Amino acid sequence: MRKILFVAAIISIFNFQFSTSRAQVGTDFGVNMYMSLSGGVSIYDNPKNDNPMGFSGNFSVGKWILSPLAFQATFDFMSLPYLYTGVDQQGSFALGTAEFMWDFNSTFWRIRHWKLNFYPMLGLGVSFRNGGGEATDHEFQTMLGAHLSYRFARGWDLFLQGKMHFLPEAGNGGGCYLTSLTLGVTRQFTDSPFHRRTQYESREVAEDWFMGFGLGPNFSSFTFEHMSPSEGMYGLAPEIMMGRNYSNFWTIRFQLGGLTAHERYDTIKGEPGESYSFSTLHTDVMLNLTHAIKFTRGKRLNVLPYLGAGLVWRYDHLQFDIAADFGVFFRYYIGRHSDLYLDAKYLMVPPRIAGGKTGEEGPGTGLVSSPILWVGIPSVTVGYIYNFGHSTTRYRLPAHWSPES
Repeated sequence: MRKILFVAAIISIFNFQFSTSRAQVGTDFGVNMYMSLSGGVSIYDNPKNDNPMGFSGNFSVGKWILSPLAFQATFDFMSLPYLYTGVDQQGSFALGTAEFMWDFNSTFWRIRHWKLNFYPMLGLGVSFRNGGGEATDHEFQTMLGAHLSYRFARGWDLFLQGKMHFLPEAGNGGGCYLTSLTLGVTRQFTDSPFHRRTQYESREVAEDWFMGFGLGPNFSSFTFEHMSPSEGMYGLAPEIMMGRNYSNFWTIRFQLGGLTAHERYDTIKGEPGESYSFSTLHTDVMLNLTHAIKFTRGKRLNVLPYLGAGLVWRYDHLQFDIAADFGVFFRYYIGRHSDLYLDAKYLMVPPRIAGGKTGEEGPGTGLVSSPILWVGIPSVTVGYIYNFGHSTTRYRLPAHWSPES
C-alpha cells in the first residue's frame, strides 16, 4: 500500500508539471524524435532471494513533445542467473514501458544547449516474467529513474541511466524491484534545439484548457465472455475530466471515472459475479489524427486515439493498484466554448482488483489464464466539454468563411 501511494504522489507531481508546461515545436510528427540503445547490469530484489545480478539492455523510441517533456516507448530485457535462491535455473524479465523524461533546466531556468543534462523519469507499463520453473507472469509495473546525458557530437548523446521497476506483490511473497544501470547512446533525428513554436501550438499557460463530464455503460470483461446484456455483467461508467490541447497533434487529459463492475461470471450458478464499486484516476496522452499531417480549418469532428495509465481502487475491501487504458476519443465542435464527445475506452485492471489473485482459478476468482490485457472494463461514454478562454488548436473558421455563408 505504501509503495502504491508513494508512486501515486510522484505521478501527481509529474502530472502537475506536464499540465503547466508550454507546448514545444513538434506539431510535425517527426520533429524532435530520437532513438536510444543501452546495456548494463540489473539486480532483482525479492524477499525469496539474495539479489542476483544479471545483464540488462533496453531500446527506446521517443519525442520531445513539449519544451521540458519527452515521451518515449521503451523495451527493457533483463536476464538473471536465477529468480529465487536455491533454484538453479535462469530467469528473465521483459518490460514494455511508456516513459516520460522531465527537463527541469528548461522548466525553471530556460537554459538551452547544455552539453550535460539530467532528466528525472517516470514510467508505467507491463512486465513479463519467465523462469524458475514457473509459468510466465504478466503484470503491470511502474518505473522511477534518472537519465544523465552528454552531447558529444551534433545529434548524438552518450548517457548513463538508472531505473527501478516496482513489481506487484501478488505471487512474489512480498514487494519486489528490478533495478538496472545502463550505459548507452542516443541518436537525435531532426534535432531542433531552439524549440520554436508554430501558429498551431498553445502559447500561454491559461490557453486551451477544457473540462468535461460524461456517462455510459461498461462491461466487466474476462476474455470477452458472457457479453449478453441478459447475463448481467454490465455496470455504470460516469466520468469527469480536465485537460489541455497543446497543439494540433498533442492533448493531455486527466480523468476520474468508474462506479460499478463485476467479478468473473459464475458459470456454475449461471449468474454474474459479485458487483463491486471502484474508481480510476489516470492520465492519457492523446494524438489528434484529424490534424496529424497539418492543421485543417473548419473541421468540426476530431478523432483522438490515446494511451494512458494511473491508479485504480476498489471500495468494499479497499485496495489500490496500477491500471492502464487505451481508446478512441471523438470530439465534435458545436460552439466557441462547447463540444460534444464520445469516448470508447478499455481499462486494463489487475486480476486481484477484479476479485482474484495470480494463481487462482475457478468461478468467482476473477482470474483468466490469458494475458492481463484480457482482464478489463471496456466502456462507452457520451458527454459534454466546456473549453476555457481562447482555443488556439481546437477549431478555426475556414479561410473563405463570411457572415453570409
